[in-house]
Amino acid sequence: MGKKSKKEKNDDDFDFSPEVILRAVSLIHICTAPLTKVEESFNLQAIHDILFHRADIQKYDHLEFPGVVPRTFIGPLVIALFSSPIVTPSRMFFSKFAAQIIIRICLSEFVIRGFQKFRESISKEFGRPFALWLVLITASQFHLMFYLGRTLPNTLAMPAALLAIHYWIKGNHKMLILMGGIDTIIFRSELAMLFGFIMLFELYHARVTLFSCIKYGIPVAILTVGCSVLVDSIFWQRLLWPEGEVFWFNTIMNQSHKWGTQPFLWYFYSALPRAMATSVLLVPYGFFLPHKELRFIFYVIPVFNVAAAATCDRLWKNRGKSFVHALISVGVIFHLVVNGVFSTGMLIVSSKNYPGGNALLKLHQVESLDSKLNLHIDVYSAQTGISRFMELSPNWRYNKSEIIVPGSEEMMEFTHLIVGAEDIQSRYMYYKTHETIISVEGYSGIDMNLNRFPPIRIKTETLVLVLRKLPKSAPAE
Repeated sequence: MGKKSKKEKNDDDFDFSPEVILRAVSLIHICTAPLTKVEESFNLQAIHDILFHRADIQKYDHLEFPGVVPRTFIGPLVIALFSSPIVTPSRMFFSKFAAQIIIRICLSEFVIRGFQKFRESISKEFGRPFALWLVLITASQFHLMFYLGRTLPNTLAMPAALLAIHYWIKGNHKMLILMGGIDTIIFRSELAMLFGFIMLFELYHARVTLFSCIKYGIPVAILTVGCSVLVDSIFWQRLLWPEGEVFWFNTIMNQSHKWGTQPFLWYFYSALPRAMATSVLLVPYGFFLPHKELRFIFYVIPVFNVAAAATCDRLWKNRGKSFVHALISVGVIFHLVVNGVFSTGMLIVSSKNYPGGNALLKLHQVESLDSKLNLHIDVYSAQTGISRFMELSPNWRYNKSEIIVPGSEEMMEFTHLIVGAEDIQSRYMYYKTHETIISVEGYSGIDMNLNRFPPIRIKTETLVLVLRKLPKSAPAE
């Protein structure tokens, strides 16, 4: 191809980066719901330990709470490396909890950078308006934006997946194999299905040869497995390839049901509607548009957003043809507004799902950080918002042991307890020995009443209690 002129070269460029919209929305999500849940705990605790314990691996959280299967430390290492220049000086002005927000923003930036490369590919293929619709639709939805800065394994795999699709669209198969191999072998083994189908598609259309796949695929596999084994064996203190063990556990041993099960069609009637809101209604029409490519099918939500963006772009361009077309184009804008309202409601609900974390934050406000406080956190509380980034006082002892019997002499050694209020036994076991100093409410459902405004209200109930030991307390009988 001949060299493009400057005008042609910049024809698909924006005067501003549309991803600023994604950054703003992601920041709102992170600041509104800064706490995390158990699904995010491994990567979050790993980043914490790398930042604050560094080479002292014996203090790392995963050695005490290893989980069902091991996970790789490569993702946490990368996030810790890039966030460290901000986290370190922030400690002079803010508490350690601020570091949790910083690393989540850092992670979201990695995903957005990957999305930006993907969006640029879409822009070059179909034009700027099409790509802008893709950004607006993505920003208006809840789930992708909510999880953008959450340390789930899926989120850590997202940047490389987006880059792989970017290179696929560009026709750069060498980089597609590299990024796809890194993502599959290090982060998420199930991505082998996605990238496998992509390569079969390319082979069928003779865009790549089997020899090229082998030529680049084998070295990538050897290097990525070797890198994972080298890094993760150090942190786990045994020889292992984490994603290999995950694949063996979930697929070969068929033990994935231990993570929970859902009906066969759950993705279609629950996951996608919640993830995409009203944009899901635009997807079928997008599939029937004449100009489409199979290569848009990639890591879950963005592929459907491409189809929805195709619909929006077509309907918006036709808005001047008739009154009906103009009315439909207004509906296209309105669907973004509905998405935004839905996402706002979901964000408010989600922010009330972390009673354990809120209890610990309130305890730090009630008790002096200079006091010698000995705190035990039960399983429910630990899984609903508490992380090591919230251990704000070096004078306090934070204990999450799961083997201490409630009401035992060992439990009575703690000056404070954070317990789940739903457990009736926990609620009344300590009424003679402890006083309740904090009660935290959390989400318990939605209440709808059409005779009031607003007709929908969020119901809450007490979910977590903070108990303080009374003087001269004896073990409960």
